[in-house]
Amino acid sequence: MGGFLPPAERHSSALLAIFTAVSLLLLVAGERLPAAGLRGVGAWLFAPFDRVVLVVDRVAAAWRENRRLHERIATLELDNARLRTAAVENARLRDSLGLPAWTPWRLRAVEILALSGAPVPTAATLSAGRRQGVREGDVVVNRDGLLGRVTEVYPALSRAVLVTDPASAVACEVESTGVLGVLRRSVVPHPRLVLTGIPLSDTLRIGQRVLTSGLSRRYPRGIPVGFVTRLGRDPSGLTQDVEVALAAQLSRLRHGFVVAAPGPLEPLP
Repeated sequence: MGGFLPPAERHSSALLAIFTAVSLLLLVAGERLPAAGLRGVGAWLFAPFDRVVLVVDRVAAAWRENRRLHERIATLELDNARLRTAAVENARLRDSLGLPAWTPWRLRAVEILALSGAPVPTAATLSAGRRQGVREGDVVVNRDGLLGRVTEVYPALSRAVLVTDPASAVACEVESTGVLGVLRRSVVPHPRLVLTGIPLSDTLRIGQRVLTSGLSRRYPRGIPVGFVTRLGRDPSGLTQDVEVALAAQLSRLRHGFVVAAPGPLEPLP
C-alpha cells in the first residue's frame, strides 16, 4: 500500500511510526533511562540557544528603554527652556511692580536618624545641628515635598516636628486656583490631614496639588505638600471638609534637606 500513497501521506505515516516506536520504548524502558544525564545533555545542547534568546531580549529591552529616555530628555529640555523664559518674564514683571526678587532655596542635606510617633511619625531626628548651620524654624523637605519644621537644635543634631503633628499648622494654597487654607491634623472620624477654613463657595477638585502659601512666614511659598483626596462638608456646615494626602512618604524617610526659614517682614517706611 505504501507505494500507492502520495508522498505527503507516506512521510506522515513514517513519522507516526517513528513516534509510536519512541513512545513504546519510553514506556518499556523509561524508568531505566538515566534521567539526570539526559537532562544534562539537553541543558548542554540548548544552553547556546538560551543565551542567544536572553541577549536578544536584553538588547530589545535596552533599546526600548533608550527610546523612552531620549523622549523624556527631549521633553525635559523643552520644559526647561519654557521655564527659563517664564522665569525671565517673571523677574521683569516683579521688577516693574516693585516686588522683591525671588531668591533660590539653599538646600542642606541631612540624614533622618530616627522617627517618633505611632502609628504615623510626628517628629524626626536630623543628622545636622548648630555646627552645620541649622537654626530653629528652618524648614525640612525631601524631593517629594514638605516634611516639617525644626523646633530644637543641638550642636550636631536637631529635632523637627512633622506636618502630621497635632500641634502643626501649615498655611497652604491649592495650585491653579489660589484657594487658601490651613493644613492641620484631625482625628475625627479617623487620623488624617485636613485643609481647614475653605468656604463652601470655593471650587476644588480631587487630585489638585496643595502647596505652601507663605502667608504664615513659617514656610517658603511653593513647597509641594500633597494632593486633595476627598471633598465634603465640615460638621459645622459652614466650610468644606478637604482631606489631603501628603506627597512625602513618611514611612520611607531616609534623607532630606533643610531650607532656611523665611526672614521677618521689613517694617513699612
